[in-house]
Amino acid sequence: MAIVAPGRTFGEVRGVMARAMRRASPSRAPASGRRALAVRLSMTSMIDVLVVMTVFLLLTFTASGECGCRRDLSGLPAAANGLDIVDAPIVDVRAGAIAVDGVLVVGAGELDAAQGRVARIDALFNRLAAKRAVYKQIANGREAPPNVILSIDGDVPASLVKSVVMTAARSGYASIDFMVHAAPKG
Repeated sequence: MAIVAPGRTFGEVRGVMARAMRRASPSRAPASGRRALAVRLSMTSMIDVLVVMTVFLLLTFTASGECGCRRDLSGLPAAANGLDIVDAPIVDVRAGAIAVDGVLVVGAGELDAAQGRVARIDALFNRLAAKRAVYKQIANGREAPPNVILSIDGDVPASLVKSVVMTAARSGYASIDFMVHAAPKG
């Protein structure tokens, strides 16, 4: 027999096979057979997009209550201290004029003549009495609510305020409310 250079021994072959088996084992390799990649996702840009979308939706949201759906309101509790909505005329009193529901009733010339004394203002009385008569006709003979709302400027003399209140009371509006603006905070 001839002398031959030694090749791989059984131990070396066994080591090579063991390394190959370890590389191919499913516990270390992904299911697709590829190497696992370290992928990282940047969350900053995703959060920026979500914030912009949220702000946009909040700015365009309107709570009009017109959702088109009918709700059953029979299960709601009754209000203990509630008032019905009343259609009350608004009397706007300024230094030079008096208007009822936006229609000028008394001009500056008529107010200057009654300056300094408390008296019934005939044009205002006639307008308020006519509003009560129209309400009575529309409401099938029911009496008009006794409410009137006075919107009075701060520079109106006290005698004119007294005249307007007296005229409203005599024309059938016994419940007189004043329209005011909220005081400035500070």
